[in-house]
Amino acid sequence: MIRKLTGAAMALAAITAIAPARAETGDSLSIPLSTSTDIQRQTVAYTCKAKKGASSAKLRAVLPEKIVKVSYINAGDISLAVLRIDGKTQIFTNVIAASGAKYAAAEYVWWSKGDDAMFSSEMDASAMLTCHEIKG
Repeated sequence: MIRKLTGAAMALAAITAIAPARAETGDSLSIPLSTSTDIQRQTVAYTCKAKKGASSAKLRAVLPEKIVKVSYINAGDISLAVLRIDGKTQIFTNVIAASGAKYAAAEYVWWSKGDDAMFSSEMDASAMLTCHEIKG
């Protein structure tokens, strides 16, 4: 589902999508935008599996246990992916990619293309998860 939000609604869009309890306590994120900027938000649910190996299993443990929900927020030149890492909201920003949409935050990379995504750590090249969108 893609929704258009006003510039004022962007202030809490990233946080309330993933962590409504924190937003209620007054914590928020605000990104100033011109009033003419169209904002689109889409939340997608994924199931993620670790490739063989202990490092991939360790990486899998930083994501939510069963379903990984990702909020994609696009506002003009700003493209973000918001997801929970180790129980905390992380805001990933879009970076250059050969294909698909690649996002980075801290040591982590979220790379989506079509119905699939990959989650990896820049700290361990052997750790990688494959994720698939849950339809319906």
